[in-house]
Amino acid sequence: MLASRLLEGPVPTLGRRDVTAIVVLALAGFVGNSALWYTGMRFTTPANAGILGAASPVVVALAASTWLRDRLSATNLIGIGLTAAAVVLTIARGSLEVLRTLSVNRGDVIILASQLLWVVYTLYSRANRSTFSPLQMLAGVHVVSASVLLPLSLLERPWHSLAAISAVGVTVVLYSALLGTPSHIGFYQAVRTVGAGRASVFMNVVPFLVLGLSWLLLGEPIRWYHVLGAAGVIAGVALATRR
Repeated sequence: MLASRLLEGPVPTLGRRDVTAIVVLALAGFVGNSALWYTGMRFTTPANAGILGAASPVVVALAASTWLRDRLSATNLIGIGLTAAAVVLTIARGSLEVLRTLSVNRGDVIILASQLLWVVYTLYSRANRSTFSPLQMLAGVHVVSASVLLPLSLLERPWHSLAAISAVGVTVVLYSALLGTPSHIGFYQAVRTVGAGRASVFMNVVPFLVLGLSWLLLGEPIRWYHVLGAAGVIAGVALATRR
């Protein structure tokens, strides 16, 4: 809010369409998506989460074809099928037994659920009729999100964990606040400018970045199905969003 006030002056008068956009984007993108994502990360690996998260552009393409009347070609449909196969491979951890018994990791399922809310956030970023600038919109979204998340966080009694706070935890919070906020503003502007499908394509780089950083920083092993799943998602998304 302070940045918006200093850089763009007083906040314009709020209309119904502005309030609706702020509330929907806050609940879908910042509250729902974030809460489910961090919950899912307690039960799965960063590698799996990165691959599954990168599949969201395909869901965006499907939803846009229904909601925004974007047409899907045969190439797009092949890409959607390839991405779905790569997601199944990742969730199943390369094992037919997992699929046969449906013994999937609950963290992977939660991550996929969080991505559905991210799809809502992405599509509504384009579809809303607000005339607010990206900075003004995201300022309002942060206010609504904070008003919802703060009371919810108190239910977990965070003061009990203050004694065990670590440098890593502080770094994660500062990273999310200082770099996450500008990235959300940029993404919102990109969606408004070039559309949800094209803006989401840039998530293609996420799987291999996550795989590399997971190995480098956390020492996590990279399995064959991670590499194949990442490649499948990137190729599928490229085909599914091709025009």
